Amino acid sequence: MRTTDVRVRRAITAIAAGHPVVLTDDGDSDGYLVFAADAATAKLVAFTIRHTSGYLRIALPGGECERLNLPPMCHRDTTHCVSVDFRGTGTGISASDRARTIAALASAKSDASDFLRPGHVVPVRSGPNGVLGRHAPADAAVDLAGLAGRRQAAALCEIVSRRTPAQMARGAELVEFAVEHGLAVASIAELAAYRRRTEPQVVRLTEATLPTWAGDSRVIGFRDVHDLGEHLAVIIGSAGAGVPVPLHVHIECLTGDVFGSTLCRCGSALNGALTAMSAQRSGVVLYLRPPGPARACGLFARGDAATDEMSETVTWILRDLGVYAIRLSDDMPGFGLVMFGAIREHGPGARQLAAAG
Repeated sequence: MRTTDVRVRRAITAIAAGHPVVLTDDGDSDGYLVFAADAATAKLVAFTIRHTSGYLRIALPGGECERLNLPPMCHRDTTHCVSVDFRGTGTGISASDRARTIAALASAKSDASDFLRPGHVVPVRSGPNGVLGRHAPADAAVDLAGLAGRRQAAALCEIVSRRTPAQMARGAELVEFAVEHGLAVASIAELAAYRRRTEPQVVRLTEATLPTWAGDSRVIGFRDVHDLGEHLAVIIGSAGAGVPVPLHVHIECLTGDVFGSTLCRCGSALNGALTAMSAQRSGVVLYLRPPGPARACGLFARGDAATDEMSETVTWILRDLGVYAIRLSDDMPGFGLVMFGAIREHGPGARQLAAAG
């Protein structure tokens, strides 16, 4: 098992048990103390306040913010909502009062009338796709709570540096803090990668016969479950027959594929792969639509950070097709096809497909 997956699973297990975890942002950035909101206690909140900035927030799905009538705090930042206190608490600022407010915000039995506004706990709206839609601490916190089998609500607050109390803790100091207190550590990027590897990223839409200059093939359409991007699998011969299948991964290139631009090799690489596969009467071409505005030329998308995400998309499509052994075209050096489960590359020339580019 990947080391990063172990870290994420430890964090999920800790959240499920009602313990806090350390969530790190991407790069050498701030770290957050995170715990499931429905596990809030005065002791847990007091520990959090003692080691953080004290600006305690609770991340909630957008639907819960609407249900509890939690409008944005200001027009420029629609994620942070108006602060609240649970009715019946004292001043609202003590650890016990804030624990009651946090637990109430996580409860399915609460409604908008149960809270006073303004208060001492700040709700933060998470996105519909969690970290797969946005690499933000609130989204990661909600994802951790949901993966742990708890209500999708989590408290979070930035950890303060003990070496320089006027600043936030970062890097090695966050790890030291976690070790000292026996806390699991995971990063937002690790959580996003874990979700992409363990949750299906595509759904099958339709299937048809595709006649081309290289012969007839079978084409299957897929849709990304998050950004709704559409991808095609062009199958020549049979796929998933238990033998290594030639695979060519192609990122959509409007100028090269449609207009035959000579400024890139996208069109010629695609044609070469189809020609080679037709001659062998076996192969799969995955035609991927990149997220964002990179459709003009697939070469631009190859160095993009989205390539890592697309490699998992490839793997999920192959799983759907029943392809578990491949020979990967060498047309895309650096395209990191993520191998997990039973999908693997074969042969001494595993990364080469004759005449494919």
